[in-house]
Order: sequence, then structure tokens, then C-alpha cells
Amino acid sequence: MVRISTDISLWIDRETRDLELEKKIPDLKPMIRLKSAILFTGKDVPDIAIIDTGAHISLIPFQTWEGLGADVIADHHTGGVVPGETMPVKVGYVKAMLLDEFGNESQEIRFLAYLALTNSVNLLLGVKDMLERFTLHIDFANDDAYLQEIR
Repeated sequence: MVRISTDISLWIDRETRDLELEKKIPDLKPMIRLKSAILFTGKDVPDIAIIDTGAHISLIPFQTWEGLGADVIADHHTGGVVPGETMPVKVGYVKAMLLDEFGNESQEIRFLAYLALTNSVNLLLGVKDMLERFTLHIDFANDDAYLQEIR
């Protein structure tokens, strides 16, 4: 059996800052986020998404999924770090592929996502149907991170 893998390079964003927290902790360094380019089927320009291994499902802002022909299957609500606080979302399937600056592309992936009804959320790639398809490699010390897709 021949296995072909594709490595999708991620970038390590060390520029995100929490200015309020920096007022309280003056020597606080910028936050670290892993990001990937994602090209949704039906779009010409990729979006930038945060790789969120703590998210059980992906979250997509309204302006990103609107007009994609998402297969909406339910209305729902989701919460975050504030207990009892939720926001309404649609739940549905979308299709996309991950890509990087070196021309590497994943296969097209159909994945379940929370489809936000607002644009005030980040585009997050979660585990269900998306990150579970890859092996995640992170080496913060050497500024190297990538997703390895086994085909």
C-alpha cells in the first residue's frame, strides 16, 4: 500500500496582543496563535483561520459562509469560556481545502461547522471532521508548524 502525504505549512502568529492584560502584566509577551489559509469551495480568495485544537467543532463567521451553499442541518447555540453565555448558530456542512504559501493543498474536505449569524467571531478550525484528518506538528522553538495529511 502506497501512502502519500501532504504537509500544509502553518504560520505561527506572535503578533496578537491583549492590551488590557498588558496593562496588568507589563512584561507580557504577545499571544501565540497557529494559523492556516483555507479556501472554501465557491470562493476565489482564501481566508485565514485560527487552528483551535480546543474547539470540538469549527466556527465560521457569517460573511465567510454566506453564499457558500452550506448544507444547513440545524439551528443551535454555542458557548465559550463564559458559563451560561451562548450565541445562536446554524449547524451545517461546508467544503474547503487548506493551503499554504508554498503551493501545497489538502484534499477538499467536507466538514461540520457552527455557522455564526454574526461577523464578530474568529474563523476557527476545530477538531470534528477537520483537524482530526491531520497530524499536527508544532515546534515553537524553531518557528515550525504544519499539518500532515495522509492520503
